[in-house]
Amino acid sequence: MARPTSVTVIGWIFVGLALLMILSAGMGLMASTLMKQMAGDFPPLPADVPWQFRVHRALFDHFGLLTSLQVVFATFVLIAGIQFLKCRAWARTGLEVISWLGLVFVVGFGIFWVASLVNMTSSIPVGAPGPPPMFTVFMAIMGTVVLTAWAVPLIVIINFLRGTAIRQAMTGP
Repeated sequence: MARPTSVTVIGWIFVGLALLMILSAGMGLMASTLMKQMAGDFPPLPADVPWQFRVHRALFDHFGLLTSLQVVFATFVLIAGIQFLKCRAWARTGLEVISWLGLVFVVGFGIFWVASLVNMTSSIPVGAPGPPPMFTVFMAIMGTVVLTAWAVPLIVIINFLRGTAIRQAMTGP
């Protein structure tokens, strides 16, 4: 039986994304290492800093660990993508799980981003210099558009991975 086109397209999408994830982890680690070397130790955050800044600070403080986890995850995605192209059944399941995790991440990050933006811009005192009121609305709309642009392809991929054509194309372990 010939491999369906959807298997080829989805497999190569995941292989390409895995390679980009590995590359971006390496570049991010180099950039964060240089920033830490140039800046030295960062002073502690003041107590009145909004929670969003604390989240970003925690991410930056643990960036080395996060990039290492990204490389491990991307390596699994790369292996699963290659095995999916070879029509291995476990790889279909693995890519579906990865797609669901990606969808949860995209939606969660989109909500975090829009909520952070609205919270930060609404906390600016009246009369203080800051963005115009429509800026918050525009950025919330843009955040929703970006969230949709990332979520829709994942939903389409999940539907294909769960479809009959791909399930029938997969062989044993």
